[in-house]
Amino acid sequence: MLNPSWSSSLKLTQTYTPALLNETSFLFSGNTINLDPVGISAQPSGWSATSFFPLANNVGSRMPEIDLGAPYSTNWSSSYFPWKNSYFGYETRDDLSWTHGKHQFKFGFSWLHDPKNQQLQANTQGTAQFNNSSFSQDSYVNYLLGDVGTFTQLQFLAGKHWVNNNYGFYGNDNWKIIPRLTLNLGLRFDGLPHAFERYNQFANFVPADYDTTLAYPLNSDGTLNPASLTNFNGQAFYLNGIREAGVNGFPRGNVQNKYTTWQPRVGFAYDVLGDGKTVLRGGFGMFFERVQGNDVYNAALNPPFAYQPSATNVYFSNPNTSALTGQTTSQTFPSTMQTLKFQYTPPGTAMFSLGVQRQVAPSIVAVIQYVGSLGWTQNDDRNINTLPLNDLTHRQGVANGSLNANLYRIYPGFSTITQQENETNFNYNALQAGLRVENRHGLTVQLAYTYSHELDTVSNDLNTLTNPFNAAYDYGSGAFDRRHIFNASYIYNLPFFLHSSNALERTVLGGWVFSGITFAESGVPQAINYTGPDVLGLGGNGANNRENQVAKVSYPKKQTAWFSTSSFANPLAPWDGGTNQGFGNAGKDAVVLPGLFNFNMSLFKNIPLTSKESGPAFELRFESYNTFNHTQFQGIDANSADGNFGQVTSSYDARRLQLGGKFSF
Repeated sequence: MLNPSWSSSLKLTQTYTPALLNETSFLFSGNTINLDPVGISAQPSGWSATSFFPLANNVGSRMPEIDLGAPYSTNWSSSYFPWKNSYFGYETRDDLSWTHGKHQFKFGFSWLHDPKNQQLQANTQGTAQFNNSSFSQDSYVNYLLGDVGTFTQLQFLAGKHWVNNNYGFYGNDNWKIIPRLTLNLGLRFDGLPHAFERYNQFANFVPADYDTTLAYPLNSDGTLNPASLTNFNGQAFYLNGIREAGVNGFPRGNVQNKYTTWQPRVGFAYDVLGDGKTVLRGGFGMFFERVQGNDVYNAALNPPFAYQPSATNVYFSNPNTSALTGQTTSQTFPSTMQTLKFQYTPPGTAMFSLGVQRQVAPSIVAVIQYVGSLGWTQNDDRNINTLPLNDLTHRQGVANGSLNANLYRIYPGFSTITQQENETNFNYNALQAGLRVENRHGLTVQLAYTYSHELDTVSNDLNTLTNPFNAAYDYGSGAFDRRHIFNASYIYNLPFFLHSSNALERTVLGGWVFSGITFAESGVPQAINYTGPDVLGLGGNGANNRENQVAKVSYPKKQTAWFSTSSFANPLAPWDGGTNQGFGNAGKDAVVLPGLFNFNMSLFKNIPLTSKESGPAFELRFESYNTFNHTQFQGIDANSADGNFGQVTSSYDARRLQLGGKFSF
């Protein structure tokens, strides 16, 4: 891997009057990335398996990616490497500060120009996904039989030239209304138009433009009917519902840009008693952002500028041959796509706080405060091209592997369509308390405790909804929900032998400092994944199902059983009388993972080698991590079909001891 990076800045400061200052800046940063496969990835001598496209498209003649589904959920891949990427960022900004009476004003604007050249991120060697349907209820057995649930391959690892332009301006005022009260007021605007491809080699699928009156585009074997295809630069594609950047008024960024991104800010600080020892503080602010990068890189994988066909139930040795019928075809298969929802509002967040800080004694300060945040139009991924929910007959056939899912999808002519959108929300509320003791009798201590609750639909950008028809199915305590967090840090200058009359005692035994960090945290939520035979039949979304919760969860907290697996049962398919369309009723926060209680400690001493304060010195350090060597469980097996379901699978590090020294002169 080669990854050089650069940065530079140029600033001009202008002082017009003692109360008026202006600073103009030009900032630059950049990097290039070249990634190569790691390990053995080349096809072995005698390899005779074929793929969709000529070998020349597979740089390095790599082996296909292998994905084993239930009950193993494992992967082998050289990824899409070798791969290249380069980025350059240019920001021009100006900031003006003006002090006038009781006001401290600040105004500014910025313009950020981000060009980025990057190859697509998908496999030209192909990806073979083996599931637990068709010939066997075990994905590894199907692998041995060469029965691929889904084979997907990118035709060509094209390079794209992305451009992102952001601009903004703001105004702030720190207004000292009276000596005891300061008010902070601000307003910011950020223009966040979506990134575009410099040469308009960019297309998007818009469901509202999909014409359902056109002839059905698929042959009986799941391949595309040539009569339904459109010729584009010598290649035939199915383009129903596809819109091209910059063509017929379609936006270059493929989405409808939103400019309602005004962000008010307000805060205050009030000296309650007028003695400078008790301060009441509060604040509120709104923020908008753009989804950073990966949404547009994924959305480049669409026809007619990228072709990533996907076939279901085919042979590993020749994906052009159906494992269901044995029929071999040279026709094209439907393409997978990762699209952007046309209404693509920037993610918004509001943050707010209210708290009291009090000096309870000299060098001792206590604080208690409420902190919260709300998020709306947050990013998620949704699989929009499943089978219709009411099509139980075909869903059952897809689930048991007897039918080709591509024949019955909502938008025939395409395989899976992952729509990237901003449609979810989150909220976080916390009560925080802290105490700081600063160098009292040689001791400095900081204690902090937080009781909090975080709820969301998805916890990170580009996370996929489990149920594409009901986002609320995933609403619950999120991946950042730690209800209790306690931290203590301490530094103590040991008083022993500091004033001993024996010089050797003072040098060797005196002047040691003890420090440490203690932290105790409750665990985060864990979904219990249903990984048995497909009971959804939605053509690619079944792996995201969850179990049914049938009893309250208890916690033996043993390595062999962290939680009561008997509290869960497999969901039932709707064609077998199951409820909720086959989705399990357990929340994504049904189980709480192990927490953490740990001590890290150190003992160190600075030994001067001369009588001069700034002279040469030697520092000696003894450090320990997980000092008391407590076993700290971490992860569990949350996949219902695994043999070690419910068992602890990982732990935090055991105790580590370190001895170090540093010579300074």
